Parts: sequence; C-alpha cells; structure tokens
Amino acid sequence: EWKGEVWGAPTRFLDVNSDTHYDVLPIPGRCVFMDQDITHTVVAPTKEAGKNPRYSLVWKLILHPKSHKQDMKQLRTDADAQWP
Repeated sequence: EWKGEVWGAPTRFLDVNSDTHYDVLPIPGRCVFMDQDITHTVVAPTKEAGKNPRYSLVWKLILHPKSHKQDMKQLRTDADAQWP
C-alpha cells in the first residue's frame, strides 16, 4: 500500500491564473475525475519511497457525435442546459 503522506508523489493541479497548486495524494482505490485541459503533473516520490513504484491508470473519455456536424456542447435534452 502506498504511504502518500511519507512517500509523496501527488498529482499536482495548477491554477494558472493565480499561480497556486493543489496536490492530490495517491491512495489505493482513489479515483480522480478531471477535465484533461487542467494543467497537471505527477510529482516525483520522496527518497523515503525507495524503489516502491507509483502506478496510475488513466481512462480517457471521448464523446463521439451521433450524427454529422452534431454540436457536442448540446448533449442534454433541456434547451437551457449546456455541457460542459
């Protein structure tokens, strides 16, 4: 099991406008859903991690139009709601 508080290696999300960041430590079973366009990186583990590997599994969701030239921002049925 990964000891995130000691071994580190968080996923770091950067807010470019304010030049601040938010770290999410790896925890077994943790799932992070995010917009792929958010500036992010993985920080290297600390020396205390030794040779313990840090693994990540990534799924990329791709929405395909059902018809030619479909506006993919209008995926919801109610006319006033837009996604994302």
